[in-house]
Amino acid sequence: MQIIDQNGQADQSKLATMSEQLVNKKADVLVGIATPAAQALANATSTTPIVLGAVTDPVAAGLVRDMKTPGKNITGVSDQPPVASEIKLGKELMPHAKTVGMLYSSTEDNSKSQVDTAAKAATQLGLKVKKFAVPSSNEIAQTVQVMSSQVDFIYIPLDNTIANAMPTVTEEANKQKKPVITSVDTMVTQGGLATIGVNQYQLGIQTGKMAANILKGKSKPATTPVYTFTTGDTIINKDQVQRLGINVPEKLMKNAKIVTTDAGKNK
Repeated sequence: MQIIDQNGQADQSKLATMSEQLVNKKADVLVGIATPAAQALANATSTTPIVLGAVTDPVAAGLVRDMKTPGKNITGVSDQPPVASEIKLGKELMPHAKTVGMLYSSTEDNSKSQVDTAAKAATQLGLKVKKFAVPSSNEIAQTVQVMSSQVDFIYIPLDNTIANAMPTVTEEANKQKKPVITSVDTMVTQGGLATIGVNQYQLGIQTGKMAANILKGKSKPATTPVYTFTTGDTIINKDQVQRLGINVPEKLMKNAKIVTTDAGKNK
């Protein structure tokens, strides 16, 4: 079996061309990792099977009809995080917090959907919500500087633009000692405080299994439900706990996966 991969290097303008190249190579199955890549593949073909890898809301992104019966040439794996639980985690770690700032990319549909869900959860917990959308990575540093003076902690949804600039986010947030609650484990090891996130390794395995079943003729995208995870891992960065002076409840610390900031970055 031959595997061909294309990496947009965080430049979404390349995705359309790369998708067309993969279709022209007569691939038997296409895998789109994250929403922008999956949408580019969907725009390039309506016949070749496409497996979604880490697409948070395939319905809102216009990729499938619904999660149980996708209906077209697309199915895959959702990395929808337990957003409400993540906001609750932020409140547990910062019990005196009154305002949460939500940082996301204005160009990613899934991010907007998650932020809306997170905002409702925050409001139910008595938190005031301030949303900060950025059109590109160039505005992230300045935006974090501005929002850090207005909020008690920062929340970041699953967002490719922000994820690629996470060291910048934590560098600026650390200057003003603002905790960052994220939606993925890798962003915690890059300097986020904590998350309740889908296990990314298991997500990759499940995506591969679905692609293999389609290749073997065991399943068809149109009738294969989009896979969603029902549990998440609580992950806490002990370096950030110490840096920010966070008092983590003993029960929460005992049941969490404890990590450190990668290679001493963002210190």
